[in-house]
Amino acid sequence: MRRISMDGASMGARGLWLSLAWLGASTALGCGRREALPAPGDPGAERPAQPAQLAPPAQPEEPAAPLQESRVERDGLSIAFALRPLDRGQQGGGSGLGAARAAAAAGSDVVAEFTITDASTGAPVRGLTPLGWMSRRAGADGAAAASFPGGAPAASLASGAVDAAPDEAACRGKIKSFTAGLLSVRPEVDMNAYLLWTLNQDNTLSAINPQVALARTQLRSVVSLAGRGVSFVLHPDWESLYVTLRGGQGLAVVDTRRGLVRTNVPVGQDPSRVVVAPDGRTVWVGNDGDGTVSVIDARSTDVLRTLPVGPGHHEIAFTGGGRAAWITSQQGESVAVVDGETLEPLGEIAVGEGVVSIAASDEAGVVHAANAARGEVVVLDAARRAVAGRVALKPGLGALQFDPRGRFSFALNPAANEVAVLDGATGAVAHTLTGLAAPDAVTFTGAFAYIRNRGAARVSLVDRAALGGPAAPPLVDIAVGQGPPLAAAARPGPAALATPIAPLPEGNGALVASPADKALYVYVEGMMAPIGTLPSYGREPRSILVEDRSLKEVRPGVYATTVRLGEGGLYDVELLLDRPRTGVCLEATVAPARCAPGDGEADASGCGGDPVKDIAIAPLFEPDLRLAAGEPATLRFRATAGEGGPPLDAEDIEVMVVRFPAGYRFRGAPRAEGDGTFSVAFTPPTPGQYRFLAAVPGRGAPVGALPSVPLRVSPRGAGAQGGGAR
Repeated sequence: MRRISMDGASMGARGLWLSLAWLGASTALGCGRREALPAPGDPGAERPAQPAQLAPPAQPEEPAAPLQESRVERDGLSIAFALRPLDRGQQGGGSGLGAARAAAAAGSDVVAEFTITDASTGAPVRGLTPLGWMSRRAGADGAAAASFPGGAPAASLASGAVDAAPDEAACRGKIKSFTAGLLSVRPEVDMNAYLLWTLNQDNTLSAINPQVALARTQLRSVVSLAGRGVSFVLHPDWESLYVTLRGGQGLAVVDTRRGLVRTNVPVGQDPSRVVVAPDGRTVWVGNDGDGTVSVIDARSTDVLRTLPVGPGHHEIAFTGGGRAAWITSQQGESVAVVDGETLEPLGEIAVGEGVVSIAASDEAGVVHAANAARGEVVVLDAARRAVAGRVALKPGLGALQFDPRGRFSFALNPAANEVAVLDGATGAVAHTLTGLAAPDAVTFTGAFAYIRNRGAARVSLVDRAALGGPAAPPLVDIAVGQGPPLAAAARPGPAALATPIAPLPEGNGALVASPADKALYVYVEGMMAPIGTLPSYGREPRSILVEDRSLKEVRPGVYATTVRLGEGGLYDVELLLDRPRTGVCLEATVAPARCAPGDGEADASGCGGDPVKDIAIAPLFEPDLRLAAGEPATLRFRATAGEGGPPLDAEDIEVMVVRFPAGYRFRGAPRAEGDGTFSVAFTPPTPGQYRFLAAVPGRGAPVGALPSVPLRVSPRGAGAQGGGAR
């Protein structure tokens, strides 16, 4: 096997995200000519297309009317910007104009949408990579915005209420400052957000923002789990992350926006693999301890069905766009096939005991199952649900995965230090890649396959374009870190569970988790070594996922993403295009936060003035309550709103417990107990001083705005607890 060495020292732990490096100082920027679009009710108005839902709605919805619209023309392009409400089911109910208008209020989640067409022909302009921001204009207070909830243009605002719209030079300066990634100049709304989620060796997830320039600020949040995580997966709508937990703690459902556990779903014993069905409607969890698979409704988190499938570790793959689920049982003899919609069994296929991984290709119409003990890949015909052949390899097979096109499957063998590349159409071994060091995970970009070497501090790249040739493609070795993953203290379970490499959102590189170095390495294709590192803040990252909330082309010429609006006022909307390199500034108006859909503006009774004064948090435990390290406790409190405001519910409230003065942070979603009483379960990890903080961000009370309550944590078994409710 030929090998090309590209070893080299990394650039050090600067923690810089260089995904926007293509932006140069020579970018042609301007503000263009603004026009107010026709009102939605104008029969002559032609509205931009509604973006496709990232996850299918529960039932068909009529297209939502835009909440805000404005337009500019620049360099032969007509660019329209609109704010639209999210799917009503995601908004928690409500309909009609009241619900739509409430979605335009400060702190609400909406769809930000740019429609880009040819100014002369009206044809959609496709294939762009836009960057967008919203920045609140100086002097644009909520009162001014409240007068124009439908999105009136700036010219309608009272003279002198807000600063003038930026001219071409100011627009250029704002866009350049945002692309620099400095914390000192940040927009209120960033439409290019990426977050890195790492599953750590302890019972935590880390959410890291790689787009800021100061490493000490990159850790956005640490999510404490009820047990140690086994595997995790993101929902296609980016709103939820699912983590299987050890110790009988079930499945954690994490709210990615708030960075806290929304709920823990009881499933079977020893849950391990978790996957989301291709249509996003269901979540499938393999329970290795009792031979079952739990199927969960992604919206309600209800367990829809518990399927008996056989003993041992389970892996799950889908064919037909999710119409059929294929489930392995390592200690069983068969692969179970289940209807993805009705959840009824479709049959079992005898493959022999010892299957450790499975992968499917709709392109080739086959399913490949790797048998570790026998050292073979069983080829299954997806249409006939029958064995089509067996490919003899070496014992010790681990992870198995098809490339994105479904043409080749990669069968990794950490015991033999090699990878077999199988042709999906014929089932034959196309190439054998040798000289690896315990390969245990593979990830793909458009150009390369990335193979993690668990026994060496390197990642091996395979040119995907060369896979169709007669000769095996050379391995390109990239030195990653100082120590091999095997040197880390954490010992992962089945090899197929590891996801230590994630493609960059741009598709031209990857992020590699190094548990031995407690760092994340950023590699861009064509470089001799990683271009930089991101710290993991003392934790061992075992797996990594990228949450990409950037603008995507959801319809021809329509680029959209979901955003959370800032405080009320008049905003400049900055947009930077790559073809041609053009920057423009539009505008939008955000109404002040409302108490509830249809309950009036922010200056109504119970909503206006200083909203923090209208929120009261009263702990139902004594101030001198003493907790014990490692022992679970239930902290109860009462949360009330002022007169005229609707009562608070669990969705409104966030709870944080921090170790004082710095260190451990716990974020949790409270549980409603009735009559304004809420509780949160918390297990302090170590002795020390802690602070209990509650927040109600949607009512103007972010974390830190309300008084904290001190907690004292003693060593386990140190003595009786003090007063308080446990």
